[in-house]
Amino acid sequence: MKLQGLFITPVFTAQLENNYNLEEKLYDLKKKDSKGERKSNLGGWHSHEELYKEEEFKKITGDILYHAQQCFTALNVEDKYSPEMTGFWGMINQPGARNLVHTHPFNYLSGVYYVKVPKKSGNIVFLDPRPQSQVLDAPQNTKDLPLHLSHSVQLEPKDNDLIFFPSWLQHEVQTNNSNEDRIILSFNIRWTE
Repeated sequence: MKLQGLFITPVFTAQLENNYNLEEKLYDLKKKDSKGERKSNLGGWHSHEELYKEEEFKKITGDILYHAQQCFTALNVEDKYSPEMTGFWGMINQPGARNLVHTHPFNYLSGVYYVKVPKKSGNIVFLDPRPQSQVLDAPQNTKDLPLHLSHSVQLEPKDNDLIFFPSWLQHEVQTNNSNEDRIILSFNIRWTE
């Protein structure tokens, strides 16, 4: 019997080579604005959302937009449109901090670049966007459950990982159970002609 996967939820991953001293730059920003912003973060520090306009983040912004263009190509976005960053912020989650379930409304793609990810500092968890699929599940062998049949998928990131996903996809970040800070950059992307 043939199995077809319908209504794919695209998640793209890449590994970048250079983090441009981003850890130091984010700690400097935190010193200037220790309160930060409160968004999906429960504990932890969240910068303002326009880092892409700052000179010290131009190189990483360029790297992200380069990979976003590859995502656009894979998603069959018309050639006359290119990715445009609409938000770019840093987060420092100290031990015990986490991010609650959320989406990134009014954007096309969202993503995260992992600057520093100690072991046990919190996986990103994507939730099944098909709520009706959970109404009645048959008992399943969860030991060998394929990704496309799961109701949530965890990715354990490493330093310099880059992940893109649809902005409408619900996600959360588990509690930082390490003894070190977890440092990331997150972003939102739309298209421009």
